Amino acid sequence: MPTFTFALAEVLDVATHSMLAPTHTLRSTYEQCVNEETVHAALWWIRDHTGTYLTGNSTHTGAPHDAYAHGYGPDDDNDASHILGADDQIIHVIPLHDPATRQCLHSDLINAKHDGHDTLTITLTDDAYELHSLRATTPTP
Repeated sequence: MPTFTFALAEVLDVATHSMLAPTHTLRSTYEQCVNEETVHAALWWIRDHTGTYLTGNSTHTGAPHDAYAHGYGPDDDNDASHILGADDQIIHVIPLHDPATRQCLHSDLINAKHDGHDTLTITLTDDAYELHSLRATTPTP
């Protein structure tokens, strides 16, 4: 079960940009297009030739830099190819707000930062992923 660590402030910047973006700028995944799903603000967890990172699904101007996992960015030597599959891909779409369940990850991220958390971890399990925020003894760069 690999765990990837992200700077919470960077993730929150990306999430906020997507949450505040006009609806018409939200990108859909291939599956969302095929299934004709309504697209909502989300984080896309991506693995490509530069590493693994969280990005927003908005094309609206002024997007912040993507939030790379610590040790898995363009300047790092870690290989992210073991993360699900062999091609560049979106690993998971992580909704920032789900109108059906009224869950709001964006609010959870804001509250975690307010509570002094500075790190977001994603742990990849056999059939899912788990998100956790925490206070790191050494803040993630």
